[in-house]
Amino acid sequence: MKHDDPNSVLVEPRKTAELTWTFSKATSLEFACNIPGHYQAGMVGKLTVSQ
Repeated sequence: MKHDDPNSVLVEPRKTAELTWTFSKATSLEFACNIPGHYQAGMVGKLTVSQ
């Protein structure tokens, strides 16, 4: 599955990747795998940005 969205990155098993976002204010958000069924399987986390 290929991801063409600039806010998405596909990471193969046992590999790493980097995606850089810049935030203008403190916030909390959720990140997750967008491959069908992976979110439901628990591939999700929370991110808190503080200043």
